[in-house]
Amino acid sequence: MISTIEAETFEQHAFEAAFLWSYRDAAAVDPLYDVQRLGELDVRLEAHVDGLRLAGDAGWEICKNAIDEEEPGSLFAPMVLAVERTDLRGIAGVLDVGGGVPALARAIVSALGWASFSKVRAILPGLLSHRVGPELRRIGIAACAVHRQDPGGALGYAVMSRDARLKARALRAVGELGRGDLLNEVRAELGSEDEACRFAAAWSAALLGDAAALKALGAIADRGGPFAERACAMAMRRMEPGTASSSWLRGIAGTMRGARVALAGAAALGDPALMPWIIECMGTPELARAAGGAFTLITGVSLEEAKLRGARPPGFQVGPNDDPEDDDVAMDPDESLPWPDREKVATWWGSRGKELKRGTRHLLGRPMTVEWIGEVLQRGSQPARVAAAVELSLRRARREVVEVRAPAR
Repeated sequence: MISTIEAETFEQHAFEAAFLWSYRDAAAVDPLYDVQRLGELDVRLEAHVDGLRLAGDAGWEICKNAIDEEEPGSLFAPMVLAVERTDLRGIAGVLDVGGGVPALARAIVSALGWASFSKVRAILPGLLSHRVGPELRRIGIAACAVHRQDPGGALGYAVMSRDARLKARALRAVGELGRGDLLNEVRAELGSEDEACRFAAAWSAALLGDAAALKALGAIADRGGPFAERACAMAMRRMEPGTASSSWLRGIAGTMRGARVALAGAAALGDPALMPWIIECMGTPELARAAGGAFTLITGVSLEEAKLRGARPPGFQVGPNDDPEDDDVAMDPDESLPWPDREKVATWWGSRGKELKRGTRHLLGRPMTVEWIGEVLQRGSQPARVAAAVELSLRRARREVVEVRAPAR
């Protein structure tokens, strides 16, 4: 038997691990975080997981009993512990709760990415078997992908699955793992009726060097929707700067929705020739912070450090509010981005912008050479590292994309 004090301590470890996982999940794509800061957060998370490890069976029981079907983070520590203990019954219990729920499955996959692959490998045959349902196979494919380990023939079968979620994850994994041998199967899904499958196929096909992907990416970007910004960004990375800015971005940027998509493309393209338009977008509250993010990604200049930060426009509101009659509960996509002062940014660009050559792609203020991209991957902000990982893969044909959300260790 454990004492009441011990039980309370273990319960606190379980609570903190769940909270910190949710915090870290957001931090992995947050411009305020780089590898060092992500690593500091990882140390805190690992400390609570370790507290549960050291508690042995008692820690496992408390951790397992703390699972909340409405809180994805509560599944993270139980899955890590179950995998490390090779507790098949415990693994099955966690999968029963969250395996079929996308938000919960995300935490499960993250736990599989946190655990060492030597431990994860032992349970992969059960997750990748054709005898299990598509939701478990999807988790198995995702677990391999986050470790950048090839699942072999199981990936090809998943790409041809009738289950849209499994197919979409497998299609994305093809690009992440550089599986050029599956390009024909990926190309066949460029016209898929499922939006997620269509985007994943186009994204991976572009990574694998297929020219047909550009048309598919352009259609997704032009249509709008949840994949539009990422589609536009990938399309820009596969085009020459002059062609991209003249024939693509100008056409997409005609509406408020389209302008936001085009800003994502401009940031990925990195051509200083687009900076006057980016600065112009800073005058529109709905676009200002995204434009500031594009400015920073291209120039490497922090709005905060360079004293180019502005104030939130009076009366501007986005995301959930206190009105119970308002059905809009979408979170603010730019919550972590600072507000730029358009006039100060324009003045800075007028005096310093000539240092960046037009028609040359830039990332954090320097041309995108392989050497510089590698440096950004090591010490850039998380959004910059995301860009660097894709750019590096594109320059090294059919090589895997570095997983920048992985534990900093």
